[in-house]
Amino acid sequence: MSISSPIPVLQGDRGTELRSSGEELVLRRRDAELRIPFAAVARVRAERREVAIELTAPTGTEPTVHRIEDVSAAAAAVFAEAVNAALPERAPGEEAVDGAALVVTRSLRPDAEEGEDGGDGTDVEGGLARHGTWPMYAAYAVAGALGVVVGLLGGDWSRGIATLLLGATAAWVTYCGLRWLAMAWKEWHLPRYGITVEGQQVFRDGDTTNAFTATDGVTRHIRGDNKGRPVQIAYHPRDPMKAVVLKGTNDLVLVVVVTLVVLGVGGLLLYGTFLLALPAFGG
Repeated sequence: MSISSPIPVLQGDRGTELRSSGEELVLRRRDAELRIPFAAVARVRAERREVAIELTAPTGTEPTVHRIEDVSAAAAAVFAEAVNAALPERAPGEEAVDGAALVVTRSLRPDAEEGEDGGDGTDVEGGLARHGTWPMYAAYAVAGALGVVVGLLGGDWSRGIATLLLGATAAWVTYCGLRWLAMAWKEWHLPRYGITVEGQQVFRDGDTTNAFTATDGVTRHIRGDNKGRPVQIAYHPRDPMKAVVLKGTNDLVLVVVVTLVVLGVGGLLLYGTFLLALPAFGG
């Protein structure tokens, strides 16, 4: 009895996983699971620490390619060789089908999370809106601790309270400025280096949102005030959860100007907090 080596499971960056299951490949990402039948695969390429799954496509059309990155180079080579050997043979001259149409995509995100973008349309991942609030809370804690220290060392609790309030205000203003700066960067970067698609305004969960479908077949939602007008949405090709509703150049310039003003005000408030607290330390 011969014993064949199993096809390895590839573990990629950000929790991605690629494995072979019977007559199909299963590509699992953070937000979606793709089941790709062997009949939809033209070939699998191992490119060092990256594996590319090239789907079949009719003559004259660009094939869809799914990738997994940051995998073991050795495992990638074994995986590609084993899967290519298991692909069904095609008769000479047989017209290739559109493999993308055979891929089954299942969303792994609860409906309540699919539209979260912090309320400002910057991106559906949320960015600072969801994962970036802890620096602001940490700054609040530092401002509170500084106020207590100023009150204890200087013996002037009114100065300590003023330090706390001014420091907390500086933290909030700076946080808003950094958040808008991240929004401006995405609105400049994604249209140039991402993928732009047409969006569709839909009514969902009691609110009007914009829906778009990425190349992985998953429909996502992002808020934006387009008031019924056609909308274009740009998203990151390797992480469609990062997306922005495209705006005009004038709007982007306005956001940048306001952001710089807000960051300037935040800097002045931080400087004022420093001057207010300095006497308590003998300065």
